[in-house]
Amino acid sequence: MPKWYDLAEKSLGEKDEIQKTYQGKFDGDNGYMILSNDKLLFVKEEGFIFKNHDVTMELPYDRIGKIYCEDRYNMDLTDIEGRKHEFQTYQMPVSIIKDSVNELRSLEAPNT
Repeated sequence: MPKWYDLAEKSLGEKDEIQKTYQGKFDGDNGYMILSNDKLLFVKEEGFIFKNHDVTMELPYDRIGKIYCEDRYNMDLTDIEGRKHEFQTYQMPVSIIKDSVNELRSLEAPNT
């Protein structure tokens, strides 16, 4: 597995699993948006030959306020405290990513 994937897995809870990954820019940083069963993560990737990785966002789905597709490749995400984040991709329309987040949010079960 790539280093960024392993780093994301280490940030998950015991029963949480990675469901989808998307490459792009989050708040201007290059890396990977990871959608797990319970939360959205972003792993920032820096460097050209020797790459460094860092988890810069861990946002449980119940902390996401609003998701808005600005255009085909740009999405705004606001958390429930009102902090705005931007995600940009060139690989696919962000509406697909928005749908994936909303699908996983709806599947999230309360902890019992």
